[in-house]
This record gives sequence, C-alpha cells and structure tokens, in this order.
Amino acid sequence: MHKLEHKAIPLQKLIAFALDISRGMAYIHSQGVIHRDLKPENVLIDEVFRLKLADFGIACEEAVCDLLADDPGTYRWMAPEMIKRKSYGRKVDVYSFGLILWEMLTGTIPYEDMNPIQAAFAVVNKVCSFVYSNHLGL
Repeated sequence: MHKLEHKAIPLQKLIAFALDISRGMAYIHSQGVIHRDLKPENVLIDEVFRLKLADFGIACEEAVCDLLADDPGTYRWMAPEMIKRKSYGRKVDVYSFGLILWEMLTGTIPYEDMNPIQAAFAVVNKVCSFVYSNHLGL
C-alpha cells in the first residue's frame, strides 16, 4: 500500500479496500489471533486490487499474548494500550485499522512529522487529536 505515494484513494476504492482489510481482520480474530502490527506495509495488493493481510511475525493468540514482549508492532500504528504495555485484545488491530483508513483517506502518514518515539508519546498523551480534525476541516 505504501507504493501509493501519499495519494488519497478515491472513496469507492477506499471502501473496497476497507472491506478487504476488515474481512481479513474478522477472520483472524475469529481464529483467536491478534495481528499486532497492522500497517500499510503489512497489507498487500494483488493483481486484481484485492487486499490481503501479511506479516504475522508478531501475531499472537489472544488468550496468550505476551504483554512483556519487546515493543510489538510499529509505534506509528500502535494502539495506546500496547504502547503503555497495558492489557489488550483484538481492539488494538481495530485501532491500527483506523489509522490505515486515515492514511488511505488523506494520503498522509499518521504523525509523519514525528519520529516513532514522538509519535508514541503523542498517541499516549492524545497530543495530535486536533491535527486530525484540522486536516479534515472539522
């Protein structure tokens, strides 16, 4: 998906892409698996423009996810509870999915003006919520 090069995706295609990602998430969640690293680099597009979830390297079974593992995921797309190392479940994938949708809609990378540590700090402290509403003209 990152090969789209900062271009917003037309709404019709965005809806189809969002459905593909959400179906993939629904399936893995129905199997008791949390991806934990959903981000555009881990979403593949095939020759007929269908999206597939990839890179399950740090995925875990929801019942036995190791909360003390070394920084699972990528800060820019990581849910606050993962950054804070609090108990979490499949909703961390939903959070990341929301950021992927944001990126597809706006053509911008979340927290693109920050390094990963700054992005994590902003997520945990809810520093950037105003940026999103300003960008959309809300």
